[in-house]
Amino acid sequence: MNKAYGVAGAALTGALTGWLALGLWQWADAEDKRTCADSTSVCLTYYPLTGILTWVVLAAVVFAVALPLVGVRPRKKAAAASLALQMYALAIIGPFAPRDVPDTNAPNLIALALGPALVGACAVPAWRRAGLVAIGVLVAAGLVAVGIDNGMF
Repeated sequence: MNKAYGVAGAALTGALTGWLALGLWQWADAEDKRTCADSTSVCLTYYPLTGILTWVVLAAVVFAVALPLVGVRPRKKAAAASLALQMYALAIIGPFAPRDVPDTNAPNLIALALGPALVGACAVPAWRRAGLVAIGVLVAAGLVAVGIDNGMF
């Protein structure tokens, strides 16, 4: 199979799990607000934790099954790296949301699909160095963006 198809499949898998993450985040936030609407004291619900854990379990299974199907190997390392980069992307786009939670829109889905696509690029020996450099640039740019947003720079 052509390795470009593996990278495209990894990106589509990342977009699917990113859409799932954003949807669960929006659901958990809406349920949390609905439950705490009448509360006059500190209100802690299980919805945010449920949304996060559900997404982590589902995304790990989807990555572990889908990435080998599109030719991204080794399975355990690729799935773990894709999940870690997607968690990092979620942590980066969260503070930039105009409301409490990020929208399920094209820029956010592209940002969430980028990590698994770069992991797919790293699985191709000829593209490995470029993929690792791109992952490093992505991580550094995210740290700088959050630092600028929080007034650190």
